[in-house]
Amino acid sequence: MHDHEIISRILKNEPSGYDSLIRKYQELVYATCFKMLRIRADAEDLSQEVFMEVLRSIVHLRNTDDMSGWIYRISYTKCISFMRKKNPAKAAAGDTSEQMSRAMEQSGDDRQKVTPQDKLEQKEAAACLFEKIDKLPVKQKRAFLMHKFEGFSHKEICEELELSQASVESLIYRAKVSLRKSLVNFFENY
Repeated sequence: MHDHEIISRILKNEPSGYDSLIRKYQELVYATCFKMLRIRADAEDLSQEVFMEVLRSIVHLRNTDDMSGWIYRISYTKCISFMRKKNPAKAAAGDTSEQMSRAMEQSGDDRQKVTPQDKLEQKEAAACLFEKIDKLPVKQKRAFLMHKFEGFSHKEICEELELSQASVESLIYRAKVSLRKSLVNFFENY
C-alpha cells in the first residue's frame, strides 16, 4: 500500500491504516532505535513511542508520497531525547553513531573532549543530512534508507520494491551522488 493511501486511511480513523503503517515501517523504526540504543527492551519501547508520535503528527505531514525520511527523523529524535533523559551527562546528538564511537576509540584518546561547539556542529550536520535525504526522489530515498538505515541487502530491496538488481544499485548510487553534491557546500565550512 502506498503512503498516501495509508495516510488517508489513518485520517479517516480506519484500523487498516494503522496496521499498514506499522507493517510497512516497523523494521525501519526498530532498526533505528536499536542501532542507537543497543538495548532491545528500550528499542521496543521507543518504537511504540515513535508510532504514537507519527499518529499524533501525521496531519502535519507535507510529503504524503513517502514518509520514510520523516519517520526516520522522528525515530532518531526520540532516541536522542531518550538518551538525554537516561544519562544527560553522556548524551550528545552526534555521539550516537557507531562510527563516531569507533573513531574516538581508534584515536587513542578515549577521553577526547567534545566541546559544545562540536555538539552543535554535529547536530546541524545531522539536520542538514535529514533535510537532504527528504528531498531525494521517492524511489531513491526509499532504496537509500532501506540500504543504509534498515540494513536491507540489495536483493531484499529488489524484492520489496519489485525492481531489478541494476535498478536498485542505480537508485542507491544516484542517491549517494545527489547527497554528496548537495552536502558538499555545507561540509566545506567545517
